[in-house]
Amino acid sequence: MCGKMRNDTAMKSKGFSVQKRTDQWENEVIEKNLPPDKHIPFSYGDRFIPRRFLLSTCERNLKLAPSKPPRDVLQLCTSVNYWRENAFIPMMNVINQMNDDRIYSLADPAVKSAGSMTRIKCRERNPCKIGLDWPCKPRHKPCAYSDITFDLPDYNTNCEQNLVDWSTKGQIALSFGQDVIIWQSKEDITMAFNIQCPSSLAFSPSGEFLAIGCKCLNFPALELWDVARTDDFSIFCGKVFNLWYGDVLCIEWNTTGTQIVCGTRFGTIYVLSVPELFTIKKLQKYHLPITILRFSPTMRYLATGDAEGNIVIYNSNMYTEYLSVKSRRKLNVVFDWHPWTGVDLAISEDVPASIVLLHVPSKKIVAYYQQNGRKFAINSISFSKITGELLVSTSSQDGGLCNDYKVLVMSSLDRIVDILRIPDGGARFLTWSPDGTRVATTGSDETLTMWKFCPDSSPNYFRRLNGPKDSTTLENKYGNQFRKWYNIK
Repeated sequence: MCGKMRNDTAMKSKGFSVQKRTDQWENEVIEKNLPPDKHIPFSYGDRFIPRRFLLSTCERNLKLAPSKPPRDVLQLCTSVNYWRENAFIPMMNVINQMNDDRIYSLADPAVKSAGSMTRIKCRERNPCKIGLDWPCKPRHKPCAYSDITFDLPDYNTNCEQNLVDWSTKGQIALSFGQDVIIWQSKEDITMAFNIQCPSSLAFSPSGEFLAIGCKCLNFPALELWDVARTDDFSIFCGKVFNLWYGDVLCIEWNTTGTQIVCGTRFGTIYVLSVPELFTIKKLQKYHLPITILRFSPTMRYLATGDAEGNIVIYNSNMYTEYLSVKSRRKLNVVFDWHPWTGVDLAISEDVPASIVLLHVPSKKIVAYYQQNGRKFAINSISFSKITGELLVSTSSQDGGLCNDYKVLVMSSLDRIVDILRIPDGGARFLTWSPDGTRVATTGSDETLTMWKFCPDSSPNYFRRLNGPKDSTTLENKYGNQFRKWYNIK
């Protein structure tokens, strides 16, 4: 999706470039009414000493202060027990019982003066959000570990994320070859079904239905299975498509479970009603296979992508085109919505590895990470809806052979808070459990591994940050240096 990098000697020597999200203090300014005895004069003392530390002066000084060079997160070497930077300071504050009252204040002494009520603007900053590219509440310590591993003999190496899904009822559906395997975690029952050319599957939000893209007499079809009863599965409804549309490669449900969006091999997107499977809308924007579909958490947008990395974002109410991102490198992309803001879309390409944070309402790229070499590849990215952390599945190449697989847990584009080591085969994609406490990975080693990502199930642990519910205030003054490598309309 990006073209030739800019001529930056410092960045070229490192082999990567990073642009952080702009820290906009305008979004942190609030207005307060001050009583007469709390006025802030322009000077104090009997000699009219001027105030030296005005906000504008501090901003100018910070721009001149030397900053730490950006770290390449893909090449970062860490020990197993090293202190994570973002967890060290909050943990020490808790242990030492540090709070604002114990910190010596360098503010000017209050000067009492008579007058009426005054309304001033002051800046309030949240230390937990400084330097972060997206709202995030990282876990206090690395605690992810592999919980269950399934052996998948004769596993199809072409299996992708659209062929694995996790139900709210604890069922996991996995397709490889001509079989669809459904594992029920509560009863520990595994069932296998022989289906003609399964190409995609997805559970409904309630877990009562399973939509499967397959073939019926060599015609592409969509079957709706009733999986509410664990002892008896049946085909509830079906729809057959014309041959020129191709197979159904990806399926996405809306949050209410009343509509299904299907992407076909030759670029057609169908919006179908449930359970009748009537055609509500047919979108013909692509001519290549549709590889990924994602509704935003607030159901405001629908993001779609094809095999060459072209992305089109629709308004999900009327399915009208809102934004298009055309790829220049013609690479397959993966993306995911931030679960808290609902308007930040993280987009990634595999080789050269890149991560782009797109603010959809403003149609601007607010942060990015870009590799120049081909040693590292990104296979999949996904946000944790509990902590806001971004999981990035990577692999490194040495002499053309992949020898290092890991999943990086990032709180920002230059901060790693945890690493999931994958022994063999790598993590080709990530699938979350409905409650967000577990994540499943699979690779070419013919295994399906489930990781316990958030072991603590207490309600206080899953309390989210009070992040911005509407990020329209984040649209001002965003940097657009990366726009020249993208064609955003």
